[in-house]
Parts: sequence; C-alpha cells; structure tokens
Amino acid sequence: MNYFDYEIISSLNQYAQVSPSLDATIKLLAKNHIVKGGVFLALFWWAWFAIKAYQDDVRARLIATLFGCFIAIITARLTAKLLPFRFRPIHDEELVFTLPHTMQRTALEGWSAFPSDHAVMFYALSAGLFYISKRIGVFALLYTTLVICLPRVYLGLHYPSDIIGGALFGIAIAMACQSRVFLARVSAPLSTYAIRKPEIFYPILFVVTYQIHDMFISARDLLSTMWIAMYG
Repeated sequence: MNYFDYEIISSLNQYAQVSPSLDATIKLLAKNHIVKGGVFLALFWWAWFAIKAYQDDVRARLIATLFGCFIAIITARLTAKLLPFRFRPIHDEELVFTLPHTMQRTALEGWSAFPSDHAVMFYALSAGLFYISKRIGVFALLYTTLVICLPRVYLGLHYPSDIIGGALFGIAIAMACQSRVFLARVSAPLSTYAIRKPEIFYPILFVVTYQIHDMFISARDLLSTMWIAMYG
C-alpha cells in the first residue's frame, strides 16, 4: 500500500464507529441503487427528451455514452481478472482498519479491488454527459466522486487509487466513444432507427438503461448462471 492510499484511508477511518447514524448513512449511499444509478437514469432520460437544441446530436451522444458504460464495465472486470489480485482495505491484514457499524469483514471477499467497477462506469457516464451539457457533466462528476465513490473508500471497499484508476479508465473510454468516427458509424444510425422503429428501440433502451441502474448485476448474474449451466 502506498503512502497516498494510507493517508486518505487513515484520515477517513478515524470516524468509523464514532456515530452509528453516520456509518449507516454512508453504507446506504454505497448500497442503494436509486441513490447511485437512479440519479443518472433521471439525468439521461431528462436529456433525451428535454434538450431540444441539436437534439439529433444529443441523442447520438447519449447512445454513445451507454456504449461507453457497457465497454467500461467489461474493461473493469477483465482488468481485475488479468492484473495481480489486490486486497480491499477491509481484507488487508497489514492495515489496521476499523470496520464501520454493520459492515462485515467478508464483504466482496474474493473480488480484486483494482479498478473500482463503480468508478469506471459512473465516471464514464459522467464524462459522456459532459459532452451534452457542461453543467450536467460537472454535477455528475462531483456526484460520482462524493456520493458514489467516497463512501466506498470510507467503508473499506476500495483504496483511493482504485477509484482514481477506475476514473481514468472510464473517462478514457467515454472520450473514445464520443469520437466523430464512433458517433457517425454507431450512434447516429441508432438514433435514426429510434425515429423509424420506436416500438423496438425504446423497449431495448429501457432495458439497457435499467442495467446501468443496477451496475449490470442482473445481466452478470444471468450470464454467470447460463455459463455454469452449460459448462459446469
């Protein structure tokens, strides 16, 4: 563990178990999908229907943002599997970490800490929204940092460097998906398809945005079960 991670973890951990209400509130922020993905879904659907100026471009960029999130979460999982395993603060025996109230030492046991899935996906989503509206983008970036990622550091689920690494991955992927080539070849045709076949496009878009809401957990569980059923 590096000095940077140690100092921030130690600074935050001094408040653990000081107030049961504080610990419970922070744990709620880390777990609740409405607080996390629900806010971003509201921003997404608001931008889809409310921003009338350059609407075709806005919708193409929103579609690109969804692709960015999907690619980001896959990248995060592959990176975690391929890189050397990194223990989370709550599992690190070298770190004297005080567990916040109601936190279990076994939380996310067996899952490598780097990079943070939450950071990769929500920073990718925030960066995508920044291309549509700077105000929304700044709000999303601040919300991701303070409401989604910081609680995970406080609870010992990630080191700060896990968050920073995830943020860099997510933002880079979002920027790639917002390139002119990607917009012209992928996003714009899908945006046109939404006009021609709304009865097909919008049900699919709803399901995809719902997966953003729950961090693709439903999809991952389904694929994992299918894999076990087929290959044992």
